[in-house]
Amino acid sequence: MKTESKAEIALACKLTDRDQVARMNELHQTIFKKVDRAIEHDNSYELVFQKADSQLNDELIEFIKFERLCCPWLLFQLTYQPEEGPISLTMGNSPETRDMVKLVMELDKLTKLS
Repeated sequence: MKTESKAEIALACKLTDRDQVARMNELHQTIFKKVDRAIEHDNSYELVFQKADSQLNDELIEFIKFERLCCPWLLFQLTYQPEEGPISLTMGNSPETRDMVKLVMELDKLTKLS
């Protein structure tokens, strides 16, 4: 049981500054509204953006920067397909982190899960 408690504490959010929380929430709403598809993998979620607009790259980088402050244990991976193809953001590196990402997406009312 002690091991499980340590894992839960380690996965807790570390972000406390109000301005950072407000900006992070804004980015969640902005970025998640642009998701075309969310794919659940064994250890992560992949958010696919088919039609990247001119701001998406900057928004994704800023989103990752804030999330790393909040959740330094979470793995992020950005994939850019050739010739202006889709961009994918993969988040998570274990079933536990995948479940936390799913919870955040549900809280933000991301409905395009597949």
